[in-house]
Amino acid sequence: MIDFIQVREGLREIDIAVHNLWMLGKNMIVGWIADDEGIEVCFAPVYRVLSEAADNPRLLDGGRQMNASTFTAVCKTLQARPLRLTLPFRIRSETSPGDVDAEAVDTVIRRYSIVRTAHRAMILFNIVGFSDATPLEQLAQFTSLESSISSAGEKLGEVGLDVELARSTAGDGYIYVWNRFSGLEADLRTYAALLLTLVDNALSAQDVGSASQLVPRLRIGFTVGSHYSYHQVEGTRPRSFEYATGQVTITLARILEKSLPGQILLGNFQRPIDGSAKVLDTVLFLARAEKMLARLTGAEIGGHPVKEIRSIISGGQIGNRAQSVLKYSIADKHGNRYEAFNLHARVERDSEARLDFGLRPDKLAGFNATPAVYEIPVAVTESAAVP
Repeated sequence: MIDFIQVREGLREIDIAVHNLWMLGKNMIVGWIADDEGIEVCFAPVYRVLSEAADNPRLLDGGRQMNASTFTAVCKTLQARPLRLTLPFRIRSETSPGDVDAEAVDTVIRRYSIVRTAHRAMILFNIVGFSDATPLEQLAQFTSLESSISSAGEKLGEVGLDVELARSTAGDGYIYVWNRFSGLEADLRTYAALLLTLVDNALSAQDVGSASQLVPRLRIGFTVGSHYSYHQVEGTRPRSFEYATGQVTITLARILEKSLPGQILLGNFQRPIDGSAKVLDTVLFLARAEKMLARLTGAEIGGHPVKEIRSIISGGQIGNRAQSVLKYSIADKHGNRYEAFNLHARVERDSEARLDFGLRPDKLAGFNATPAVYEIPVAVTESAAVP
């Protein structure tokens, strides 16, 4: 029978041991393996790991638990001597029985690691006019947005769509939000969380009145891309929650630079379907999300059941020819270009006025971006039809 006190103490011993190896962020834990006696841990200086990572993706990709051959190869590459930790319990995995799930150990060790995720959905909220608000108004706007994000996560959990919404601020009214769960399903739920956050924010604005500066007016970016997760060094310990930085955060920041107040932009991305050769682009991803959003039908938002949630990518005209879908090319100050779609969403509720989000095409006159014809990417065309 499992001894929970022993398990807790064992995990604490792992935490203490890897913390000592970590040396306030100078080293990082790269991987670990388990056997009947405990675990072995591979660690190395951060600079050495990052310098080898381009040629050895496994140093940063995937979970930190490795099989024996990979662990040996990683230690050899980094010229690292592993540390053995004897544990008072056995670790359970897909191939071996034991008392403690390997994920529990991996969760402890990841705090002392840097991990790359190839595909993850992320949201960037920007509070319009934040720098012009008073400190008290800024505080109110941040706490209101945080509450709306938490409310969205709770509402999704109520209908069986569990999420774990992580977030970090980027200063001047910007907040990045992502789902700690990974995979296509998790990314779709992140998109659903975006819409529910906007619903709660809109209802809060109705409660305090349109003239109030206590509830934020937003502009929003959403995309899927790669990023690195790490835990910030603070004092003598890493923080208990992670930060994210990488291509996905850069893309979101760049596409929002030219966006308008109230606008919602979706990055032009491609995302593989888990365990399949199929690929979804932004438009097909949104079609998948629409099916998920149907599960919210009947759920109460603001005291009234939801009848329908719709997301519509804007179309328009190019060369006097109507296009059902337009993409936009956005140039940053360095001359780099990023592609995005303009989104309009609506929520129908019983006995209440419809809630609308985003900007319709006739409101985009001040949008500093170049429209272009959308074409389904070759990688998506060559994939099997999306079910």
